[in-house]
Amino acid sequence: MQLDDRKKRILGALVDCYVATGEPVGSKLLAGVLNLHLSSATIRNEMSELAEMGLLEQPHTSAGRIPSQAGYRYYVDSLMDVYPLTLSEQARINVVLRIDGSDLDSVLSKAGDMLAAITGCVAVSAAPRANIRIRSVEVMPAGKRSMLIVLVASPGVLRSRLCKAGQDVDTDMLAYFTNLLRDKLLGLPPEAATPELKSRMERALAQYAAALRPVLEAVFDELGVLSDAEVFLGGETNLFCYPEFHDGSALEIIHFLEQREQLFKLVDDVHGPVNVRIGTENGTDSMRSSSLIAAPYKVGGRPQGSVGIIGPIRMNYAKLVSHIEYFSSVLSKLISDTFPDE
Repeated sequence: MQLDDRKKRILGALVDCYVATGEPVGSKLLAGVLNLHLSSATIRNEMSELAEMGLLEQPHTSAGRIPSQAGYRYYVDSLMDVYPLTLSEQARINVVLRIDGSDLDSVLSKAGDMLAAITGCVAVSAAPRANIRIRSVEVMPAGKRSMLIVLVASPGVLRSRLCKAGQDVDTDMLAYFTNLLRDKLLGLPPEAATPELKSRMERALAQYAAALRPVLEAVFDELGVLSDAEVFLGGETNLFCYPEFHDGSALEIIHFLEQREQLFKLVDDVHGPVNVRIGTENGTDSMRSSSLIAAPYKVGGRPQGSVGIIGPIRMNYAKLVSHIEYFSSVLSKLISDTFPDE
């Protein structure tokens, strides 16, 4: 869609005014903002043409106009200026580097809480489990017949679980079992822990099978969870702060956020440095009144997952895109420094 310079300036100014005030924008306000020496009547005619093109809407009987979803899309793609983060805004995001986490999941969870506080939106991050390998398998006694399983996969993914052995386990049995686990599992992707592999390892337990079979079952259960993608949320209640969601749509969005598989697919589908999806572009009716801004975070220079925010369609895209882009770069540094790819 091609617009002349005057229509571009009118549409850009109208989006900026509406984002700032939440009120329909009239021609008189635009005439004062634009400083184009145009009459209100001329601007009204231009606004009518933009509405006919599907870029503006007229809510109810208001004399003013608001951007349509297509208008926001055109604004983001063609009119939006780059927002330079201030030093104080960068410093607020740099606090992420101080996160102390023993595993990637806890880091992403804490980072999401920070992002929600910084942006006032819902923060969401996705941690796909592609290209990971089992780095460590530990089984330790934790009481009478109780065993603590600790699994670590690169980069920084950790699972732990308490389980019961079938019989008392002495140090020789535990050493044999630990060596078997390390010999058969280290270096494998979690999805390689198949039922066939588990059957072979059960047979290898030989005389220890009665005691250690339940522990082996627990190990394989945790490996199955280890390969699942994870989604982390922060700031869900921020939705209730926006007047756009006072009609009950906030609850609809929160219900969608509970559908972790659908949410993961939405957030993980990020292309380029920053992805902006507006309203129905999100592919689900629950998000028709919301926008998603997301960016990949990287480990060793390779995309590892994504982080972003969900908020109302009426948002300050220029500012929030810059925040997400910078946040993802800081998060990438933290993850790369804390969980170096091995």
